[in-house]
Amino acid sequence: MIARLLIWYGVFGAALAWSVQLVIGYELDEAMCAQGNSGSKPWLVAATLVLGAAAAGSLGAAFMSWRGLRRDPRGVVRFLALAGMFAGLFFIVLVALGGLQLISLDSCHQG
Repeated sequence: MIARLLIWYGVFGAALAWSVQLVIGYELDEAMCAQGNSGSKPWLVAATLVLGAAAAGSLGAAFMSWRGLRRDPRGVVRFLALAGMFAGLFFIVLVALGGLQLISLDSCHQG
């Protein structure tokens, strides 16, 4: 049971972390900007770090699943573990780039 949860977290965890970071980052930036306060940077940094760690954990879960399958050279679980590792790397980069964009650009200024 735990192995199944680990593989599914490895496959979909990083994508879920990226999508949550995308929504939270946008909504937090919009809410702070609407109030005339541009002090959302610490919250955006915290959200990016926490969700980046969740994406990295997903990559680790996929790697642990792949590593546990040394005796079985083929199969669906091995494919899912490899796909989870590649997806984890991809979405970690997306979380980092999304966080960099939210932190570095000031969206409260018009024009």
